[in-house]
Amino acid sequence: MELRLIKSDEQYRAYLTEVDRLATDDPLPGTSEGDRLELLAKLVEDYEKERFSFARPDPIDAILYRMEEQGLRQKDLAPMVGGKNRVSEILSRKRPLTLSMIRALSDSLHIPADLLIREPEPPSYGRDALEETIGDDIALPYLMKSGWFGDEAISEAAMTAVVQRYLSPPAGPLYLRRTVTYGATPDTNKTKLRLWVSKVRDLALNSRKERGVWNPDTLNEEFLSYVAKLSWTEKGPKRAQEFLAEKGIALVVWPGLPQTKLDGAAMHDADGAPIIGISIRNDRLDSFWFTLLHELAHAWKHLAEHDIAITDENLEDGQDDDSKEVEANRIARDAFIPRSLWKRSEAYLRPSQETVFAFANQLHISPAIVAGRLRREKTGYNTLSKLVGNRQVRKLFPEVKWG
Repeated sequence: MELRLIKSDEQYRAYLTEVDRLATDDPLPGTSEGDRLELLAKLVEDYEKERFSFARPDPIDAILYRMEEQGLRQKDLAPMVGGKNRVSEILSRKRPLTLSMIRALSDSLHIPADLLIREPEPPSYGRDALEETIGDDIALPYLMKSGWFGDEAISEAAMTAVVQRYLSPPAGPLYLRRTVTYGATPDTNKTKLRLWVSKVRDLALNSRKERGVWNPDTLNEEFLSYVAKLSWTEKGPKRAQEFLAEKGIALVVWPGLPQTKLDGAAMHDADGAPIIGISIRNDRLDSFWFTLLHELAHAWKHLAEHDIAITDENLEDGQDDDSKEVEANRIARDAFIPRSLWKRSEAYLRPSQETVFAFANQLHISPAIVAGRLRREKTGYNTLSKLVGNRQVRKLFPEVKWG
Protein backbone atom coordinates (compact mmCIF):
# COMPACT_ATOMS: atom_id res chain seq x y z
CA MET A 1 0.00 0.00 0.00
CA GLU A 2 1.49 3.33 -1.11
CA LEU A 3 1.06 5.92 1.64
CA ARG A 4 -0.64 9.20 0.79
CA LEU A 5 -2.46 11.97 2.64
CA ILE A 6 -5.76 10.61 3.96
CA LYS A 7 -8.72 11.95 1.97
CA SER A 8 -11.61 9.70 3.05
CA ASP A 9 -12.96 7.78 6.03
CA GLU A 10 -12.50 4.54 4.08
CA GLN A 11 -8.81 5.29 3.60
CA TYR A 12 -8.58 6.30 7.29
CA ARG A 13 -10.00 2.95 8.42
CA ALA A 14 -7.61 1.07 6.11
CA TYR A 15 -4.65 2.96 7.59
CA LEU A 16 -5.87 2.21 11.11
CA THR A 17 -5.93 -1.49 10.26
CA GLU A 18 -2.37 -1.27 8.97
CA VAL A 19 -1.29 0.60 12.14
CA ASP A 20 -2.81 -2.16 14.25
CA ARG A 21 -0.98 -4.83 12.26
CA LEU A 22 2.38 -3.12 12.47
CA ALA A 23 1.96 -2.21 16.14
CA THR A 24 1.28 -5.87 16.94
CA ASP A 25 4.61 -6.83 15.28
CA ASP A 26 6.37 -4.03 17.28
CA PRO A 27 9.07 -3.21 14.67
CA LEU A 28 12.35 -1.62 15.74
CA PRO A 29 12.81 2.13 15.14
CA GLY A 30 14.86 2.86 12.05
CA THR A 31 13.79 -0.28 10.20
CA SER A 32 11.59 -0.05 7.10
CA GLU A 33 8.59 -1.38 9.07
CA GLY A 34 9.34 0.97 11.97
CA ASP A 35 9.53 3.98 9.64
CA ARG A 36 6.30 2.90 7.94
CA LEU A 37 4.51 2.67 11.31
CA GLU A 38 5.77 6.12 12.30
CA LEU A 39 4.57 7.65 9.00
CA LEU A 40 1.18 5.91 9.20
CA ALA A 41 0.65 7.13 12.77
CA LYS A 42 1.45 10.70 11.69
CA LEU A 43 -0.98 10.54 8.75
CA VAL A 44 -3.73 9.14 10.97
CA GLU A 45 -3.11 11.77 13.66
CA ASP A 46 -3.25 14.63 11.12
CA TYR A 47 -6.50 13.32 9.65
CA GLU A 48 -8.10 12.91 13.08
CA LYS A 49 -7.22 16.48 14.04
CA GLU A 50 -8.91 17.78 10.88
CA ARG A 51 -11.84 15.34 10.68
CA PHE A 52 -12.77 15.04 14.34
CA SER A 53 -12.48 18.61 15.50
CA PHE A 54 -14.82 19.72 18.26
CA ALA A 55 -16.85 22.90 18.47
CA ARG A 56 -15.73 25.50 20.97
CA PRO A 57 -17.89 25.82 24.08
CA ASP A 58 -20.34 28.69 24.27
CA PRO A 59 -19.64 31.52 26.79
CA ILE A 60 -21.86 30.19 29.59
CA ASP A 61 -20.36 26.69 29.34
CA ALA A 62 -16.89 28.25 29.57
CA ILE A 63 -17.86 30.24 32.68
CA LEU A 64 -19.42 27.19 34.36
CA TYR A 65 -16.31 25.14 33.60
CA ARG A 66 -14.02 27.79 35.17
CA MET A 67 -16.31 28.03 38.22
CA GLU A 68 -16.09 24.28 38.78
CA GLU A 69 -12.34 24.21 38.12
CA GLN A 70 -11.65 27.03 40.59
CA GLY A 71 -14.30 26.05 43.16
CA LEU A 72 -16.23 29.31 42.71
CA ARG A 73 -19.83 29.99 43.66
CA GLN A 74 -22.29 32.35 42.04
CA LYS A 75 -21.67 34.98 44.73
CA ASP A 76 -17.98 35.03 43.70
CA LEU A 77 -18.97 36.26 40.24
CA ALA A 78 -21.23 39.03 41.56
CA PRO A 79 -18.50 41.75 41.64
CA MET A 80 -17.59 40.95 38.02
CA VAL A 81 -21.08 41.35 36.57
CA GLY A 82 -22.82 43.77 38.94
CA GLY A 83 -24.73 41.71 41.49
CA LYS A 84 -26.00 38.27 42.49
CA ASN A 85 -29.23 38.57 40.50
CA ARG A 86 -27.30 39.25 37.32
CA VAL A 87 -25.11 36.18 37.89
CA SER A 88 -28.21 33.99 38.09
CA GLU A 89 -29.72 35.56 34.97
CA ILE A 90 -26.46 35.18 33.01
CA LEU A 91 -25.89 31.53 33.97
CA SER A 92 -29.50 30.67 33.09
CA ARG A 93 -28.91 32.40 29.73
CA LYS A 94 -31.59 35.03 30.31
CA ARG A 95 -29.24 38.03 30.23
CA PRO A 96 -26.50 38.66 27.63
CA LEU A 97 -22.98 39.61 28.61
CA THR A 98 -22.00 43.25 28.19
CA LEU A 99 -18.53 44.37 27.14
CA SER A 100 -17.65 45.42 30.69
CA MET A 101 -18.75 42.00 31.99
CA ILE A 102 -16.69 40.26 29.30
CA ARG A 103 -13.58 42.24 30.27
CA ALA A 104 -14.05 41.47 33.98
CA LEU A 105 -14.76 37.77 33.44
CA SER A 106 -11.89 37.38 30.99
CA ASP A 107 -9.42 39.00 33.40
CA SER A 108 -10.64 37.17 36.53
CA LEU A 109 -11.43 33.72 35.12
CA HIS A 110 -8.77 33.70 32.36
CA ILE A 111 -11.30 32.96 29.62
CA PRO A 112 -10.38 34.29 26.15
CA ALA A 113 -12.47 37.36 25.37
CA ASP A 114 -13.21 36.16 21.83
CA LEU A 115 -14.94 33.11 23.33
CA LEU A 116 -17.05 35.22 25.70
CA ILE A 117 -18.16 37.47 22.84
CA ARG A 118 -19.88 34.52 21.11
CA GLU A 119 -23.66 34.33 21.29
CA PRO A 120 -24.65 31.85 24.02
CA GLU A 121 -26.92 28.93 23.22
CA PRO A 122 -30.56 29.44 24.20
CA PRO A 123 -31.73 27.86 27.47
CA SER A 124 -32.51 24.18 27.06
CA TYR A 125 -35.68 24.18 29.14
CA GLY A 126 -37.70 27.08 30.44
CA ARG A 127 -40.40 26.08 32.91
CA ASP A 128 -43.23 26.53 30.39
CA ALA A 129 -41.34 24.64 27.71
CA LEU A 130 -40.46 21.89 30.16
CA GLU A 131 -44.09 21.42 31.26
CA GLU A 132 -45.11 21.31 27.61
CA THR A 133 -42.40 18.72 26.91
CA ILE A 134 -43.53 16.55 29.81
CA GLY A 135 -47.13 16.73 28.71
CA ASP A 136 -46.57 16.10 25.01
CA ASP A 137 -43.38 14.09 24.85
CA ILE A 138 -43.06 11.94 27.97
CA ALA A 139 -45.73 9.39 28.81
CA LEU A 140 -46.01 9.67 32.58
CA PRO A 141 -48.17 6.50 32.84
CA TYR A 142 -45.38 4.61 31.08
CA LEU A 143 -42.83 5.90 33.59
CA MET A 144 -45.14 4.87 36.41
CA LYS A 145 -45.55 1.31 35.09
CA SER A 146 -41.81 1.08 34.47
CA GLY A 147 -40.96 1.68 38.12
CA TRP A 148 -39.42 5.14 37.74
CA PHE A 149 -41.19 6.39 40.86
CA GLY A 150 -40.98 3.22 42.96
CA ASP A 151 -43.88 0.96 43.78
CA GLU A 152 -46.13 3.55 45.41
CA ALA A 153 -48.75 5.39 43.38
CA ILE A 154 -48.15 9.13 43.19
CA SER A 155 -50.04 11.96 41.55
CA GLU A 156 -49.36 13.24 38.05
CA ALA A 157 -48.25 16.55 39.57
CA ALA A 158 -45.70 14.74 41.72
CA MET A 159 -44.44 12.75 38.72
CA THR A 160 -44.10 15.96 36.74
CA ALA A 161 -42.09 17.51 39.57
CA VAL A 162 -39.70 14.53 39.58
CA VAL A 163 -39.18 14.76 35.83
CA GLN A 164 -38.56 18.50 36.12
CA ARG A 165 -35.93 17.78 38.75
CA TYR A 166 -34.24 15.35 36.37
CA LEU A 167 -34.19 17.69 33.39
CA SER A 168 -33.86 21.21 34.76
CA PRO A 169 -30.74 23.28 35.29
CA PRO A 170 -29.18 24.91 37.27
CA ALA A 171 -26.60 22.65 38.78
CA GLY A 172 -28.60 20.24 40.88
CA PRO A 173 -27.06 16.83 41.68
CA LEU A 174 -28.73 15.20 38.66
CA TYR A 175 -28.08 17.87 36.06
CA LEU A 176 -25.31 17.28 33.55
CA ARG A 177 -24.30 20.24 31.43
CA ARG A 178 -23.96 18.30 28.21
CA THR A 179 -24.75 14.85 26.88
CA VAL A 180 -22.71 13.66 23.90
CA THR A 181 -24.55 10.97 21.95
CA TYR A 182 -22.97 8.62 19.41
CA GLY A 183 -25.03 6.59 16.99
CA ALA A 184 -28.14 8.79 17.24
CA THR A 185 -30.61 9.02 14.35
CA PRO A 186 -33.07 11.79 13.39
CA ASP A 187 -35.73 9.80 15.28
CA THR A 188 -33.81 9.87 18.58
CA ASN A 189 -35.78 11.66 21.29
CA LYS A 190 -33.12 13.75 23.03
CA THR A 191 -35.40 14.67 25.93
CA LYS A 192 -36.00 11.04 26.82
CA LEU A 193 -32.32 10.33 26.40
CA ARG A 194 -31.45 13.05 28.94
CA LEU A 195 -34.15 11.78 31.27
CA TRP A 196 -32.66 8.26 31.18
CA VAL A 197 -29.19 9.61 31.87
CA SER A 198 -30.45 11.56 34.89
CA LYS A 199 -32.31 8.50 36.20
CA VAL A 200 -29.13 6.42 35.97
CA ARG A 201 -27.18 9.12 37.80
CA ASP A 202 -29.88 9.35 40.46
CA LEU A 203 -29.76 5.60 41.11
CA ALA A 204 -25.96 5.70 41.25
CA LEU A 205 -25.95 8.56 43.74
CA ASN A 206 -28.45 6.72 45.94
CA SER A 207 -26.14 3.68 46.07
CA ARG A 208 -22.92 5.63 46.69
CA LYS A 209 -22.53 4.46 50.31
CA GLU A 210 -22.76 0.83 49.18
CA ARG A 211 -19.72 1.13 46.92
CA GLY A 212 -16.03 1.09 47.72
CA VAL A 213 -13.60 3.99 47.56
CA TRP A 214 -12.82 5.13 44.03
CA ASN A 215 -9.15 5.32 43.01
CA PRO A 216 -8.59 7.34 39.79
CA ASP A 217 -5.71 5.01 38.85
CA THR A 218 -8.03 1.98 38.75
CA LEU A 219 -8.97 2.08 35.07
CA ASN A 220 -6.30 0.67 32.78
CA GLU A 221 -5.83 -2.19 30.29
CA GLU A 222 -5.19 -4.75 33.02
CA PHE A 223 -8.36 -3.77 34.88
CA LEU A 224 -10.52 -3.99 31.74
CA SER A 225 -8.99 -7.37 30.91
CA TYR A 226 -9.93 -8.63 34.37
CA VAL A 227 -13.53 -7.41 33.95
CA ALA A 228 -13.67 -9.16 30.56
CA LYS A 229 -12.72 -12.46 32.18
CA LEU A 230 -15.63 -12.16 34.59
CA SER A 231 -17.75 -13.11 31.57
CA TRP A 232 -16.38 -16.64 32.08
CA THR A 233 -18.08 -16.92 35.46
CA GLU A 234 -21.60 -18.07 36.22
CA LYS A 235 -23.92 -15.06 36.43
CA GLY A 236 -21.07 -12.96 35.04
CA PRO A 237 -23.02 -9.70 34.50
CA LYS A 238 -24.13 -9.65 38.13
CA ARG A 239 -20.63 -10.50 39.28
CA ALA A 240 -19.28 -7.62 37.19
CA GLN A 241 -21.71 -5.22 38.85
CA GLU A 242 -20.57 -6.38 42.30
CA PHE A 243 -16.87 -6.23 41.41
CA LEU A 244 -17.14 -2.73 39.95
CA ALA A 245 -19.02 -1.58 43.07
CA GLU A 246 -16.13 -2.84 45.21
CA LYS A 247 -13.85 -0.56 43.18
CA GLY A 248 -16.16 2.46 43.55
CA ILE A 249 -17.69 2.23 40.06
CA ALA A 250 -21.49 2.22 39.72
CA LEU A 251 -22.96 -0.12 37.12
CA VAL A 252 -26.63 0.83 36.78
CA VAL A 253 -28.93 -1.41 34.77
CA TRP A 254 -32.07 0.44 33.70
CA PRO A 255 -34.36 0.00 30.65
CA GLY A 256 -34.24 2.63 27.93
CA LEU A 257 -37.23 4.78 27.03
CA PRO A 258 -39.27 4.57 23.82
CA GLN A 259 -37.91 6.62 20.89
CA THR A 260 -34.37 5.95 22.01
CA LYS A 261 -32.10 3.07 21.13
CA LEU A 262 -29.73 3.58 24.03
CA ASP A 263 -27.32 0.78 24.76
CA GLY A 264 -25.11 2.39 27.37
CA ALA A 265 -23.62 5.53 28.87
CA ALA A 266 -20.63 6.71 30.87
CA MET A 267 -20.48 9.67 33.24
CA HIS A 268 -19.04 10.74 36.61
CA ASP A 269 -20.72 11.12 39.97
CA ALA A 270 -20.14 14.22 42.10
CA ASP A 271 -16.95 12.68 43.54
CA GLY A 272 -15.48 11.83 40.14
CA ALA A 273 -16.20 8.09 40.30
CA PRO A 274 -17.41 6.55 37.02
CA ILE A 275 -21.07 5.69 36.50
CA ILE A 276 -21.85 3.16 33.78
CA GLY A 277 -25.44 2.83 32.61
CA ILE A 278 -26.62 -0.13 30.54
CA SER A 279 -30.16 -0.57 29.17
CA ILE A 280 -29.84 -4.22 28.02
CA ARG A 281 -31.82 -3.21 24.95
CA ASN A 282 -30.56 -6.40 23.33
CA ASP A 283 -30.96 -9.19 25.89
CA ARG A 284 -27.84 -11.13 24.90
CA LEU A 285 -24.61 -11.86 26.72
CA ASP A 286 -22.38 -10.74 23.87
CA SER A 287 -24.20 -7.39 23.66
CA PHE A 288 -24.01 -6.80 27.42
CA TRP A 289 -20.29 -7.50 27.67
CA PHE A 290 -19.27 -5.44 24.67
CA THR A 291 -21.40 -2.50 25.85
CA LEU A 292 -19.91 -2.70 29.36
CA LEU A 293 -16.30 -2.69 28.15
CA HIS A 294 -17.05 0.02 25.59
CA GLU A 295 -18.46 2.33 28.30
CA LEU A 296 -15.59 1.55 30.68
CA ALA A 297 -13.23 2.56 27.87
CA HIS A 298 -15.08 5.88 27.57
CA ALA A 299 -14.82 6.37 31.33
CA TRP A 300 -11.10 5.67 31.17
CA LYS A 301 -10.18 7.70 28.12
CA HIS A 302 -12.85 10.28 27.32
CA LEU A 303 -14.58 11.66 30.44
CA ALA A 304 -12.32 14.63 31.03
CA GLU A 305 -15.14 16.80 32.43
CA HIS A 306 -17.34 15.77 35.36
CA ASP A 307 -20.61 17.26 34.10
CA ILE A 308 -20.72 15.50 30.73
CA ALA A 309 -22.26 12.16 29.84
CA ILE A 310 -21.25 10.05 26.84
CA THR A 311 -24.16 7.96 25.56
CA ASP A 312 -24.25 5.29 22.87
CA GLU A 313 -27.17 4.39 20.64
CA ASN A 314 -27.20 1.55 18.10
CA LEU A 315 -23.81 0.41 19.38
CA GLU A 316 -23.82 -2.86 17.43
CA ASP A 317 -24.28 -1.05 14.12
CA GLY A 318 -20.77 0.37 14.43
CA GLN A 319 -21.59 3.17 12.00
CA ASP A 320 -20.24 6.09 14.04
CA ASP A 321 -16.63 6.74 13.02
CA ASP A 322 -15.92 9.43 15.61
CA SER A 323 -12.37 8.98 16.89
CA LYS A 324 -13.53 8.39 20.47
CA GLU A 325 -15.96 5.70 19.37
CA VAL A 326 -13.27 4.06 17.26
CA GLU A 327 -10.92 4.02 20.24
CA ALA A 328 -13.57 2.70 22.68
CA ASN A 329 -14.46 -0.09 20.24
CA ARG A 330 -10.81 -1.06 19.85
CA ILE A 331 -10.16 -1.09 23.59
CA ALA A 332 -13.27 -3.22 24.22
CA ARG A 333 -12.36 -5.73 21.51
CA ASP A 334 -8.75 -6.03 22.70
CA ALA A 335 -9.80 -6.50 26.33
CA PHE A 336 -11.61 -9.68 25.31
CA ILE A 337 -9.48 -10.96 22.44
CA PRO A 338 -5.92 -9.72 21.73
CA ARG A 339 -5.47 -8.58 18.14
CA SER A 340 -2.47 -10.85 17.73
CA LEU A 341 -4.67 -13.93 18.34
CA TRP A 342 -7.99 -13.14 16.71
CA LYS A 343 -7.49 -13.68 12.98
CA ARG A 344 -5.09 -16.56 13.54
CA SER A 345 -7.52 -18.47 15.72
CA GLU A 346 -9.38 -21.57 14.61
CA ALA A 347 -12.59 -19.85 15.66
CA TYR A 348 -12.00 -17.12 13.08
CA LEU A 349 -10.59 -19.35 10.35
CA ARG A 350 -13.14 -22.17 10.75
CA PRO A 351 -16.14 -20.89 12.73
CA SER A 352 -18.13 -23.61 14.47
CA GLN A 353 -19.53 -24.36 17.90
CA GLU A 354 -16.47 -26.46 18.69
CA THR A 355 -13.88 -23.86 17.66
CA VAL A 356 -15.79 -21.06 19.42
CA PHE A 357 -15.87 -22.98 22.71
CA ALA A 358 -12.21 -23.99 22.41
CA PHE A 359 -11.07 -20.42 21.78
CA ALA A 360 -13.25 -19.08 24.61
CA ASN A 361 -11.77 -21.69 26.96
CA GLN A 362 -8.28 -20.64 25.92
CA LEU A 363 -9.00 -16.98 26.74
CA HIS A 364 -11.25 -17.63 29.76
CA ILE A 365 -14.09 -15.52 28.36
CA SER A 366 -17.70 -16.32 27.55
CA PRO A 367 -18.25 -18.18 24.25
CA ALA A 368 -21.00 -15.63 23.59
CA ILE A 369 -18.33 -12.94 23.10
CA VAL A 370 -16.45 -14.98 20.49
CA ALA A 371 -19.68 -15.91 18.71
CA GLY A 372 -20.94 -12.32 18.77
CA ARG A 373 -17.75 -10.97 17.26
CA LEU A 374 -17.79 -13.60 14.53
CA ARG A 375 -21.39 -12.69 13.68
CA ARG A 376 -20.50 -8.99 13.39
CA GLU A 377 -17.26 -9.38 11.47
CA LYS A 378 -17.50 -12.55 9.42
CA THR A 379 -20.40 -15.01 9.49
CA GLY A 380 -23.44 -12.70 9.68
CA TYR A 381 -26.27 -12.61 12.18
CA ASN A 382 -28.02 -15.74 10.94
CA THR A 383 -25.33 -18.00 12.37
CA LEU A 384 -24.17 -19.10 15.83
CA SER A 385 -27.39 -17.71 17.33
CA LYS A 386 -27.47 -20.40 20.04
CA LEU A 387 -24.09 -19.26 21.38
CA VAL A 388 -24.65 -15.53 22.02
CA GLY A 389 -26.68 -15.94 25.23
CA ASN A 390 -30.13 -14.89 24.12
CA ARG A 391 -32.40 -13.91 27.04
CA GLN A 392 -29.65 -14.60 29.57
CA VAL A 393 -29.01 -11.11 30.96
CA ARG A 394 -32.25 -9.42 32.04
CA LYS A 395 -33.20 -12.36 34.24
CA LEU A 396 -30.06 -11.71 36.31
CA PHE A 397 -31.53 -8.33 37.31
CA PRO A 398 -35.01 -9.22 38.64
CA GLU A 399 -35.17 -5.98 40.62
CA VAL A 400 -35.62 -4.11 37.32
CA LYS A 401 -39.08 -3.86 35.76
CA TRP A 402 -38.60 -4.99 32.19
CA GLY A 403 -41.23 -3.74 29.75
